[in-house]
Formats: sequence, C-alpha cells, structure tokens
Amino acid sequence: MHNLRMASLTMASPLHVTLRQLRAFEAAYRLRNLTHAADSLHMTQSAMSALIKQLEDSLGMQLFERTPRVLKPTPAADDAYPQSVEILSRVGTLQAGMKDRAKGAETLLSFSCVPSLASTVIPTVLNQFRKAMPGVRPVVFDDGDAALMERVCSGECEFSVSTFEQDPEALAQIPLVVGYLGVACAKSSPLARLKRVTWADLVGQPIIHLSKGSSLQQQIREYFPDATRSYKPAFEIGFIHTALALAAEGLGVVIVQSFLVEGNPHMKGLMLKKLYDPIAEKSLIIQTRKGHEMTRPAQVFLGMLRDHLTRA
Repeated sequence: MHNLRMASLTMASPLHVTLRQLRAFEAAYRLRNLTHAADSLHMTQSAMSALIKQLEDSLGMQLFERTPRVLKPTPAADDAYPQSVEILSRVGTLQAGMKDRAKGAETLLSFSCVPSLASTVIPTVLNQFRKAMPGVRPVVFDDGDAALMERVCSGECEFSVSTFEQDPEALAQIPLVVGYLGVACAKSSPLARLKRVTWADLVGQPIIHLSKGSSLQQQIREYFPDATRSYKPAFEIGFIHTALALAAEGLGVVIVQSFLVEGNPHMKGLMLKKLYDPIAEKSLIIQTRKGHEMTRPAQVFLGMLRDHLTRA
C-alpha cells in the first residue's frame, strides 16, 4: 500500500525539464560523444554532462551508458529522442513565427481615423512619414465612430485617432494634443475683423452645421448664449471639407476643433478665430488596446502628427 501511494505521488509530480537539457540530450544522442556534443553547443564537457544528469533525474531514467569513448543510448533514450526532437522543432517554429510577426509589425502602420481628420491633416503627415520610413506600408481606415473602436479592439488596427472617448474599459485613451473650439470664417467675414470672437458674436451668423459628430454639436449647444441654444443652422453638412468650401464662399461660418483645420489645405481663403467666453478646450485622442506597446512606426507617425498640429 505504501509503495502504491509513493508511485502515485511520483506520477503526479511535474517534470522539471528545460530546453537546455533537451538540446544537450539531442546533441549527445545524435553524436554519441560527450565532447563533440559539448562543442556543437559551445559549452564545456562538464556543463553538458551536468545537463544530461539533470534530465535523467527529472525523468527518473538513465539515458546513456557511459564508456570512455562513446555514449551508448539506453532503450529509454531511444524512446525519448524522437519526442525531444519534436519539442525542439515546435519551439523553433514558434520562435521563427514570433520573429516574423515582430518584423511584420515593424513594416506596417495600420490605424483608423475619423474622416474629418483623414481628409485634412493626415495626408500631409503621411507624406512626411513615408519619406522618413519608406519601408513601412501605411494602412488607414477612415471610419465612423463604432468602426473605429471595433478595428482597434480586434487588432486589425494598432490605434485610432479620434475626437471623442469611447469604451474606456477596453481601450486606453491617450490625449495627443489639446486644442480648442474656434470659428472658421472667410477673410471677408465681419468676424475676421474682430480681435476677440466670443460665443455671443456668433448670434445671427449663418452657422454651417457639421452633422457628423454629435459630441461636438452637444458641446456647441452648451456654449451658445441661453436664448439661442436651439439655433437653426444655415446648412447641414456631413464632411468638413465641404463645410470649409461653403465658408470660403462666404455662405456661413463653421464651428470646429482647432486641430481639424490648423495646417489644413482646405483652409485657403479662411481664417480660424478662437472662441472666448468661455474657451472650450478639446483633446485629440489616441485609442489603443490596454497594455499594448506601440510599434516604432506608430511612435514615429504619432510624433509627427503631434508636431504638425502644435506647429501649425
């Protein structure tokens, strides 16, 4: 009964086998010579002998009969050898796969971005990025709110560039730059002549309303003077470059985040006036999976984007 209990404990105890031990065993079995095996793995003979002894102790089996000239494998070694080779092969495949994956990550820049930014500032920064890192292939998805997050959560994109925070449980929210709400107007607009434009100055102005981006519109309504919070816009526009084109023709003014228009090629003929009383700050947010470490291409691109927006 005592012997049965001891055998059961021995079978249940985990094996402490290392890859170094398996590599030493594989070389010794294949070369049948301790010195040659040690040389092949660039270690001393004593270290090779110690690794094989450790493996034998872990397995509870003698693997070699040692003679002065050669190592003679035991039947246990004959059984263990093909399994050891398979394990080492799988480990090698795993290492190669991870290296390829890491190499692939360093040659790809994949991110999602709100269309208002993708159609304005992003192309300029991407052009700069491709000159700095020509070996990296950019993949950009200009998506709506829900799709932005889905691509990041699934791993299809490394990060998203957005003007709003979403799903803080699954994603890390990283402010890239802090901007402000301003009004884009034609240089001939009465607002352009004002040294300081307040929210009250917008009363009576034809507002070109960006219908996409409910969080922005909610913020705008909060800042409008009490009597005019339920303002009726002159135009309902879905895309920012269309809104800016209308403003450039003097058909209205656009209330917009500063980082969407600073350095924007569609701002020709327009000027951006910061809105006061109150000043409304707005952050451009980078969202990525929690715990994710940004790849080198992502770090370089986001640095360029930050520099472009703060320099503009």
